[in-house]
Amino acid sequence: MTPVATAKGERPFPPMHWGIIVLMVANIVVGKWMPGSLAASLASYAFIGSITIWFGLRIWSGYRRRRPYWTRESWLRYLRLAAMPVAATIFVLAMSTERAIRMMGAAQSTTRGVSAAVLVLILIVGAIGLARAVDWLMEGAPSDQFTRRSWIPRRRSKAIAK
Repeated sequence: MTPVATAKGERPFPPMHWGIIVLMVANIVVGKWMPGSLAASLASYAFIGSITIWFGLRIWSGYRRRRPYWTRESWLRYLRLAAMPVAATIFVLAMSTERAIRMMGAAQSTTRGVSAAVLVLILIVGAIGLARAVDWLMEGAPSDQFTRRSWIPRRRSKAIAK
């Protein structure tokens, strides 16, 4: 344990994380061992449900942590930033429908290959961006307002620094 974790009384790896890891392994093992069975479906739903609950609890605790301190403008800046990865993920899901896939060209065409690569890149940006946006709720002093400075540090020019 780090001194910071023990000073705050936090455990570096909470029990919830161990439960998610157990459900992830169970999902993989049961899915390979008995594909298409009820047990495989239940393991999959349990894993996806636990991740969703964990993510929701993390958002809720971050919101409650910041609620007394952040101003309306700070919340709006944060929501604008968090909307970008959500929109990227929704876009990828919309483009993954059967109708949208047909618009991307023939099955083995270069157009479909490029489209698939771009969609994967957008999905990665959306997933990482959303995880990072939720982490910003949990990091730092609760009274720090959400500003551009908090996620894009400004470099001071040499003329000002001297």
